[in-house]
Amino acid sequence: ARERITFDKAFIGSCTNGGYGDLLEAALVLRAARDKGAKRASNEFVIFPGSGGVKKDIERTDARLGGESIAEVFRSVGGEIRESWCGPCFGQGPDALAKGQTAITSFNRNWTNRMGVGGLGYLASPAVVASSALLGYMGPPSELGIEWRAERFV
Repeated sequence: ARERITFDKAFIGSCTNGGYGDLLEAALVLRAARDKGAKRASNEFVIFPGSGGVKKDIERTDARLGGESIAEVFRSVGGEIRESWCGPCFGQGPDALAKGQTAITSFNRNWTNRMGVGGLGYLASPAVVASSALLGYMGPPSELGIEWRAERFV
């Protein structure tokens, strides 16, 4: 049996994976899972848009989300949308990992102590971070009971 790796926080975004398309991919996973009965993220779930412009854009409705906005989809499962800034990526501010904490993140680096002294970050795509946030352990969108092929949705 495969080990289920759990985590304390799920982060999507940053300068690397915080563009509109990245956040849309994650929102599509969340919406499909919600349609199958998924309710809320099991742990802290935080979204960092890549820029102020992206943060503004994700508040607009998108036909690919049935008329919801990306932000509405994230919030519907307990996601919190923060300002775009670099702090969490290098272990600063209120979202830094504490000693012994782990995160699954779409950030771009994860060396020792990068996200907080004594914290550990696992890297994944925005879609996998989204599915993992709902599952409570690291797992692909298919484990939510949805058929997922990113190229079909974006």
